[in-house]
Amino acid sequence: MIAAAHHPPRPPARVQVVAEEFRYSLSRPSVEAGKVIVEVVNRGQDTHDLDLRRIGGSRTYRFPAVRPGRVVDREWTLRPGRYLLWCAVADHRERGMHAVLVVGTPGSPHGHPSSFARRR
Repeated sequence: MIAAAHHPPRPPARVQVVAEEFRYSLSRPSVEAGKVIVEVVNRGQDTHDLDLRRIGGSRTYRFPAVRPGRVVDREWTLRPGRYLLWCAVADHRERGMHAVLVVGTPGSPHGHPSSFARRR
């Protein structure tokens, strides 16, 4: 009898989001779909938070307020697509504190969704 090959589960993808007045910097522009750890590092002088939602989706993933110098992470299961990230504190989003994270199909090049042929 031949034993089936056992493949250990893939570790979660990771992306770090650095928050400063008034912008986000992502450690990578894309990750593979599935379990994803999002880490927010507040290097600014103000408190910031992070909301993210798949473009065309209805669920909003929310981080709590992150005080200056603090780090907070969350693990979520994300579907393929483009996710808008923004700071919901006061007028921070309007002042430029937003970004896009691409979540791709596992195994696709660079984690980009195979269904997205165009880029903004």
